[in-house]
Amino acid sequence: MIRRCESIAATLIVGIGLAGCTHLQPGSDELSYGERRDYLMGLEAWALRGRIAVDTGERAFQGRFQWSQEADALALTVRGPLGTNVLRVSGPAKALVVESRGETFNLDEPEAQLSALVGWWLPVMSFKRWLLGLPDPDYAAQTRFGDDNLLAELDQRLWQLSFVSHQLAAGVLVPRRIDLSHESLEFRIVVDSFDPAP
Repeated sequence: MIRRCESIAATLIVGIGLAGCTHLQPGSDELSYGERRDYLMGLEAWALRGRIAVDTGERAFQGRFQWSQEADALALTVRGPLGTNVLRVSGPAKALVVESRGETFNLDEPEAQLSALVGWWLPVMSFKRWLLGLPDPDYAAQTRFGDDNLLAELDQRLWQLSFVSHQLAAGVLVPRRIDLSHESLEFRIVVDSFDPAP
């Protein structure tokens, strides 16, 4: 079981590097934070592609990912080099299905069970808000705002997030790079493309 968990954790975060990331300076969408939040939370469906890098304190991994959201259902795919080590997570919030290395796991307590599989606390249900540069409205949060009425830092659900840079997508500013940390875990996300109407 331990070996299988390590395999799934590695699959989640294996891929290509982020060492050369630059901080882009986007234009303004001329929206207040409230206007931007209401627009993004009102999207019925959206999709993004990007890269991730994770340092657990003992091991470091990198990868590419695709995330699509339709109402309460998500579809996440993580790939390593040359398309290897595929991990898929799909389904509604209360019934996720995880597929990895030929095995399928049906999760009826998704956050707790997925966290157990990867080996660290992963509040996956909050990521659908965090990826949009928003706190999860269902949980208490500490926030700090920066330029252009953008959320700069977020402390929520035992995770600390820094929204390092943003980009314009369909006329709205969304995160380009997010740095996340939880205890000794360091997690970096770089979003290469965001589609508000896939």
